[in-house]
Amino acid sequence: MWHGADNFYGFPVYGEVATKLGQHLGGHHVTSRTRTFDPDPVRIERQRTFLVERIPGFLGPELYTKTCLYTIPPDNNFVLGPLASDPRICVFIGAGHAYKFASLMGQILADLALTGTTAENIAGLETNRPALIDPDFAARYHR
Repeated sequence: MWHGADNFYGFPVYGEVATKLGQHLGGHHVTSRTRTFDPDPVRIERQRTFLVERIPGFLGPELYTKTCLYTIPPDNNFVLGPLASDPRICVFIGAGHAYKFASLMGQILADLALTGTTAENIAGLETNRPALIDPDFAARYHR
């Protein structure tokens, strides 16, 4: 994972002599109806430039391009905890990178479901935080 002006990530593709490169929040805002599968030449060039500058040995022939869709709140945090409207219901929304946290989030959700509390600090991930309930939050949020 590269955190800079642009956030890139990459890893080997299991069973192939290939690697995957992607850019977190690097594409256009789309919906399931407006998404296309056409490669974005601007994004491809951005990735090539990153590789040439940072990891030149990673750059090889492009085998194929796919788009990846996920929903992420304007504050880029997970959503975790009981619903304010019904605390018996606990949720976790983790966007595209949540799989790395699945075991921890599962334990937290189990704690919340069974005892109503958790020993983990989940402050800032609440379902009723400003990023999720304030309609003007995204307009004021600067990355």
